[in-house]
Amino acid sequence: MPNGARRTSVVRALVRRTRLPILALGVLSFAANLLVLTGPLFMLQVYDRVLASRSVPTLVALFLLVAATYGFLALIDLLRSRMAARFAGVIEADLAPEAFRASLRLALSPLGLRSDPVRDVDTIRQYVASPGPMALLDLPWLPVYLLIVFLFHPALGWLATGGAVAAILLLVFNERLTARPASEATTAQVARQAFAEDARINAEPIFAMGMIEDIKARWQARSAVVSGLQYRSADIGALYASVTKSFRLLLQSAVLALGAWLVIRGELSAGLMIAASIVTSRALAPVEQVVAHWRGLVSATQALKRIGPVVASSSAAPRALALPDPHRRLDVRNLATGPGPEAPPLVSGVSFSLAAGEAMGVLGLSGSGKTSLARALVGVWPAYTGEIRLDGSELAHYEPGLLGRRVGYLPQSVGLFDGTVAENIARFRSDADSETILKAARLASVHDMIAALPDGYETRIGSRGAALSAGQRQRIGLARAFYGDPFLLVLDEPNSNLDFAGDDAMTAGLRQARERGAIVIVIAHRPSAIAVCDRLLYLVGGRQAAFGAKDEVLRQVTTPAARIEGVRVSG
Repeated sequence: MPNGARRTSVVRALVRRTRLPILALGVLSFAANLLVLTGPLFMLQVYDRVLASRSVPTLVALFLLVAATYGFLALIDLLRSRMAARFAGVIEADLAPEAFRASLRLALSPLGLRSDPVRDVDTIRQYVASPGPMALLDLPWLPVYLLIVFLFHPALGWLATGGAVAAILLLVFNERLTARPASEATTAQVARQAFAEDARINAEPIFAMGMIEDIKARWQARSAVVSGLQYRSADIGALYASVTKSFRLLLQSAVLALGAWLVIRGELSAGLMIAASIVTSRALAPVEQVVAHWRGLVSATQALKRIGPVVASSSAAPRALALPDPHRRLDVRNLATGPGPEAPPLVSGVSFSLAAGEAMGVLGLSGSGKTSLARALVGVWPAYTGEIRLDGSELAHYEPGLLGRRVGYLPQSVGLFDGTVAENIARFRSDADSETILKAARLASVHDMIAALPDGYETRIGSRGAALSAGQRQRIGLARAFYGDPFLLVLDEPNSNLDFAGDDAMTAGLRQARERGAIVIVIAHRPSAIAVCDRLLYLVGGRQAAFGAKDEVLRQVTTPAARIEGVRVSG
């Protein structure tokens, strides 16, 4: 689907779900704009009736009526503000979950985040909850106010109309000049945020190797770019806001001056003169408010344009039929994969089949594509060509959440989260039970280690498991992979931080997984990691060089010719 169509579909769906709140806000705006006419009408009555008749009871009655009207107007404005805030919450609740999913998907891109859908949702919500949308709802009343001024006197009406046209032209120029700087500032801000996140994740090597000043200098350079773009956008907005405000005040005075001349000529009463000045000022007030909140409107509009395609592309289409859990075999045919369509394939020409209870080791030099293959097997990376099938069905045909429960994955970085040990093992499942968590921990032989922690399974481990050692993180990650007895286990360098005891425990757990019918795939450099495997896949330069029984493949890749090519695999 083209980006424009995706964006339009997201906007239309959002409008459909929020049309009733929008209608309610429109009704309240209608009432508020009618009540705003109270001031000019009161002024008209005071000048033309009260002062002429010198009637104090009439003045008191009019004032009490005006006081009640303004009280009702305050109530309506309060309701509008509260409804706008809750309307913003509805939009956030509708967009935020898919935006979060989209941000995770974008993080898999080789170029990282080029937009931040979660921040975009925040931008949209902040603008919707601001006075800006109320000004947009008041803007259609501009012709009504101008018509009222025309009824007072045609000359006043034409003057007010000319002023309104000039104010709208200022608004158009403002949009033309601020849109691009605002977009560039947002892009630069996202890039700066991504750089700061990279620095935070890599804090250890930064401090250990004295990189802090250089990294700080690079961050400051990015900050300077963001600040420059924000200053430019803010300066343009401030210029037009100041000009619009001054022009409105000047137009109000011009209407008053023309009205005074008409009063002198006997063509207008003093009350109508004052009322025309006030109504003209009120007519242009929404234009001034729109200009004042123009940066927010531009930012929200651009955020909506960005979020439409990424949310539409990351949203999984609902499955018409839920496939049964796989339990028989895994088939890979002529697979080519990489991080995304914009990147070249890192693995190609891979084909193999494994039945339930079989285990395969994946060997190869660094950069041969082992980790890339693992990411494709668990559905993190797409298949450019070829196919990956579980029990005859392609991975894409499974509902992602249900498929993920039948997959156990241990990446090189482990990927633990701020939470308790139990929550991390249970994959943060809301329906997790203690028995299943304990079973996974015992399969990974990590129960005794967890019991020795200060709060046992309730110990909070911090962001990325910072409170644990590298070996502890890896063993808890292994328990997470075992959680729920998954059918497909894919482990990337699972023993890189394990001691001999941990290595033996991992091997024992993998044997038990095979015995219950799981397919196990282990990517390794250390020979002990493939002790449980009966088959081997060997990759060279991202392509399959050998696949078959472990002993046969080891003989092929440890021949003198293979050694000449720099290949050494210990058996």
